[in-house]
Amino acid sequence: MLEAQAAGGVTHALLSDSFYMESAAEALPSWSAVDRARLYNDALAALIARHGGRLFGLGCVDPFSGDAAARELERMIDELGFLGALVNPSDAPAGGRRYLDDPACGPLLATAAARGRPLFVHPSRDLPAGEHFEDFVLSLIVGRPTQTAVCAARLIFTGTLDRHPRLSLLLAHGGGVLPAMAGRLDATWRAYRPDRWHGPDVLTAAPSSYLTRFHVDSNVWSAPALRLLLEVLGPTRLVVGNDQPPVWFPLAESLDLLDSLGLPPDQRDAIRWGNAARLFGLPVPAAAVASA
Repeated sequence: MLEAQAAGGVTHALLSDSFYMESAAEALPSWSAVDRARLYNDALAALIARHGGRLFGLGCVDPFSGDAAARELERMIDELGFLGALVNPSDAPAGGRRYLDDPACGPLLATAAARGRPLFVHPSRDLPAGEHFEDFVLSLIVGRPTQTAVCAARLIFTGTLDRHPRLSLLLAHGGGVLPAMAGRLDATWRAYRPDRWHGPDVLTAAPSSYLTRFHVDSNVWSAPALRLLLEVLGPTRLVVGNDQPPVWFPLAESLDLLDSLGLPPDQRDAIRWGNAARLFGLPVPAAAVASA
């Protein structure tokens, strides 16, 4: 990984493991979710310490663990020096009926907001049973982006973002399918009666206006998709992201795709490093590229 970074001109990277919590639950079923998270977080901190300030970390935590999740986030920040945490959008392995707006996640969201530490929302490895995403790798193509979008939409419509105005959230894969649905969010919100859902009674503005509460990564694989993100969210809400090992979306391809847009230098540099540095408080030089 470090060799690939160097080849791409990357001096610093922000690391997280998207599927650790699910894998750990299978390998360590008798452990609590918090104990499984602590095992990973300690190991990641040790890895980062061996690389002389080139790496930074986002810990893992189960957001549905209530106060215990909030305490682990505090430990990540105060003892391990992490810049935030990765969370899954829903409790998919347990049925996927709860998302981050669930009251069980309240302590973690409140702590992240109070400490000014972002949460990186990355879809689960396993989608709820019965979703029929097994064929043609549809779980990867449409299932995971949809899961992220459902989570973000629920955070909007339940008033969760209004209750946590200082909460910073980074959505994986360009926010899933949500940015493309900006107009549909507002049209549906206006058309449905208040007694059908909580939206018109809770929100202080049209739902699409909340999209700029999110940051998103650039892991979308196409220039038109990147242009849509820039149009909907603006250049200050997009950060460079790629998978490691770079099986799906190598870092060099990600940067080439961004450069192909022909953006003004200030916008390009903001996306390549500045936005991530601001979001996570990264002490990196102006020439660095942050990889989330």
